[in-house]
Order: sequence, then structure tokens, then C-alpha cells
Amino acid sequence: MIDTAPKSAFITKVEEMLDQYSSLYDGICPYVLNERLTLEQIEQFEASAHIVLPQDYKDFLLHIGNGGKHAKQFPLSLSHAKDSLEECLRQTVGLEYMSLPFSLEKCNSCFDDDFDDTEDDTEDDTIIDEAYDHMIIEALHGTITLHNDGCGYFIVMIVSGELSGKLYYIDTANGQGTRFVSDSFAEYYLKWLNQQVARRSAYLEHNDKFDCVITDVKLGGNVRDLHVRKLNNDFLFQFEYFCPGDFILAGGYSEHTKVNDHIVVSLYMEHLSYSVLVVTQVDKRTEPSVTHVGERSLHEVIGRVNRLFTHDIGGNCFPLYVEGLDQEILIKGVKDLVVSFGDVYKIRGRLSGEVYRISR
Repeated sequence: MIDTAPKSAFITKVEEMLDQYSSLYDGICPYVLNERLTLEQIEQFEASAHIVLPQDYKDFLLHIGNGGKHAKQFPLSLSHAKDSLEECLRQTVGLEYMSLPFSLEKCNSCFDDDFDDTEDDTEDDTIIDEAYDHMIIEALHGTITLHNDGCGYFIVMIVSGELSGKLYYIDTANGQGTRFVSDSFAEYYLKWLNQQVARRSAYLEHNDKFDCVITDVKLGGNVRDLHVRKLNNDFLFQFEYFCPGDFILAGGYSEHTKVNDHIVVSLYMEHLSYSVLVVTQVDKRTEPSVTHVGERSLHEVIGRVNRLFTHDIGGNCFPLYVEGLDQEILIKGVKDLVVSFGDVYKIRGRLSGEVYRISR
């Protein structure tokens, strides 16, 4: 039987925002939650893990739902609580590690670039593997997985130790360690839900661009995490292929993207695979001016190849400098195209996540 305890202000606000979000869709809303849990089911989990869940998260499970029904939505169901650990270990584990205090220092030591996992040939591989597994389990003590972002990136909630109740973003595969996300589940969920409402509203209104200021930059691989501020709201966007000049290792330095840079971006950042692009080489002697035509995120741009791309990120890519935007756009997914310095191309297609302008 579903618990009928009084609803908190957090739950009341969530219900209002979920109704608002659902009303923005003509038909079925893509954000679907699993059935709610009973108090008995929650207490059984807590007893098995020897923990007490934060009250806001417990209220969510009890009154809203047991996580998102589809993959990679926020939050995951309680049955995915071990995902961040089990994806690292590739084996099933019990819940006991959740009751052991989380250590931010140990987690960063395990998952940053400084960790040396070079094997000593004189040691037994089985012993090495066991020691490595133990280190990972220890690094994730006291955590519950709330979101699997793919490629070893997770949002976890701390459920044991001094940081209990706080949320952290953990990179378990690419050497970037941890990043603080929020002081509570309630705070982050309301922010996340507000982003979904804002993005859907922008899509319906065809209101793509907005000005913002970069307040944090996290470099690494071919994905940049930018924390940007718009008016009085904070938005956290993950831009894939954000700026070709930023293809450097985490912890590196970039002249292309800095804190306090002003940028104009597309608010509608739905994750889409790059669709087929129509690429036409233009005679440089009759080079036209840049144009943007078509529907949302479907652009026609004309630009010049000012430099050749030197980093191997897989696939065929080249940076196109657009004069009218004063910005490079990384073109990805073009097959059998040999690009030379100075070539001018007209590109028509979906260019998701590009930055229109950066200024200082």
C-alpha cells in the first residue's frame, strides 16, 4: 500500500513542475516515471544496505516514482543504485559498501590521471585485479547511483559519511575524478526539471539563442562541461565538440574558452546523433556571405577551412571558420572528403551544440 504521509514542499513543487512539463507536449511526454515505492520497500532497501536514505530522496521514491522508466533519465530507479560500482567491476556486488563512509580524497585518488595502474610483471595478475577491485569499491563507499551519463560518467548521491546527502559527478574512466554537483537531491532535481521545462519551451517558441557567461570550464577528451549563468538561473550544459581549440587533456589550459567568457548558445540542446550533412565546396572567388536558414538547429553555413584538425577523435572531422559568427564549428560525419587549407564549404544540416559567438 502506498504511504499517505503529508507531502513536503519539495514534493508539492515537483508535482506542479511535472504537470507543467507534461502540458508542453502534444501527446505523450517522454519523461515517464516508474511506479512509486511503498514505505516498506524503501525500508527493506535501507535495512539491506545498513543506511538511511536522505529524506528528500525517500519522499521522491514514495510520492513521485522510483526513477525514470527509460534509460539514462534522472534519477535512475533504486534498482540501479549500484550501477557506478558494477560498471567499473563488471561483477555483481552486495549493498554493504553503501554503509561505509565516502571519502572524496580516496575517490579522486582512484579516478584521476595521477593513478598509476602499471602492472608489475613479477606479481600475479589475479592479485593485481583483486587489489584494483578493492580500491574501486573503497573509492565508491557510501554512494548511490542517480544517473548514468555513459562513457564512465555518473552522478552519485552520498549516503554515508560527512558528505551524506550531497551529489557528485564522478568520471570513473577518463581521469577527471569528481566534481561537486549539489548540496541535496531536492535542490538538483528541481534545477534539472527546470532545465527540461526551459528547453521544451524554447523548442516550442523557436527561441534558440541566449546570452550567458561561462562560470566554470572542465576540459577533457572531446567533451567540455560548461557551467554557464543566464540571468538568475544556473544551467549546466555538456557541449560535444564545443570548440575545436579545446581538444586538450583534462587539467590543461585553453585560450579558446575561459571563465567569464560571454557566449551565445542554443538553449535547445537535445542530444541527437549528427544527421547526414550536405557539403558543397564553393569557388573562393565567388565566396558568398554566411547565412542561417531553415528550422531550429537546421542551418546552412558557409565558412573557410583555416587550419587542419590534428587530433584523432575518430571519424572524419574538420573545423570550419564562419566569418559572420567569428567562430569555428567542428564538422563531423562527412565521408570521403579530402579537406585542404583555405577551402570554402557550404554546409547544410543539423549542427547540434555549436557556439555562435564567444567574446571577452
